[in-house]
Amino acid sequence: MTEELSGLRRRIDECDAELVRLIAERLRVCQEVGRFKGERGMEIRVPEREGEVISRVLKLNDGPCPPETLEKIFRLLIEAAVRLEAPEAPAPPKD
Repeated sequence: MTEELSGLRRRIDECDAELVRLIAERLRVCQEVGRFKGERGMEIRVPEREGEVISRVLKLNDGPCPPETLEKIFRLLIEAAVRLEAPEAPAPPKD
């Protein structure tokens, strides 16, 4: 493996670490949103907001990521956020 390729792979590893950090931060904020909504009896899923998020990130994309790939990534993030925001299911009754 050449030194140049090793350097490129290190840069990819650094990007991956930053992506993981940012995803965790985003999901922590989503948990706060879930608590806020839960305290006020608000709906967790708001399709209009989800559409706004997708539309906004697609406008931010200046390549080379294909728009459909970016949309899939953000739909996965939204699904993860919804699961984190949703109140925990009640525990089953004990016998």
